[in-house]
Amino acid sequence: MAQVPVDQRRQELVEAAFRTIARLGIRRATTREICAEAGMQQGIFHYCFRSKQELYRELIRVMVVDMVDAAVAVPDFGDDPEQCIRKSLSRVWQHATEYPDRQLAAYELTTFILRDQELSDLAAWQYRQYAEQGERLAQAIETATGTGWTVPRPVFARLLSSGMDGLVLSWLADRDDEMAVAALEAFSTAVVSLAVPRSEP
Repeated sequence: MAQVPVDQRRQELVEAAFRTIARLGIRRATTREICAEAGMQQGIFHYCFRSKQELYRELIRVMVVDMVDAAVAVPDFGDDPEQCIRKSLSRVWQHATEYPDRQLAAYELTTFILRDQELSDLAAWQYRQYAEQGERLAQAIETATGTGWTVPRPVFARLLSSGMDGLVLSWLADRDDEMAVAALEAFSTAVVSLAVPRSEP
């Protein structure tokens, strides 16, 4: 039987960890439980990760990359800033609700690592990535539509990440799809209101 590449094993363990943390909570998500979820022997874990801390870092990295990809993968919506904003936020929302286990695990992981002195920097890194990629999205909209903002771009980016963060967490708590979509629409309208024609130099 062909040996499974370590990168594939790591990916399988990451996906299993997301599911296990969402199901059991991070404190009960032992390497034994994660490996059982992945259908692997426990010894394989240490072949793929040096420690649970390294796994946590990889979980955050994967989550950030996925959310960033959803946010910046905006097809060509023409020169209408409102459509660009609404479609990009809709794509982020769709991604989040397609992977609720990841979102739940991510929130729990964030609060957990904030209490760990060795890992607390990872939470700050996580949200810096959100902010940086929010700025990247803002800049893409600016370039495509000739749009500026009534607030500085870093403030705009933080608003985007914080707003979507709160909307997703609320939805995870009550799974009220109708209310969540209405809130997303209202949030999108508020974001659109910050768009103004960019002043030419």
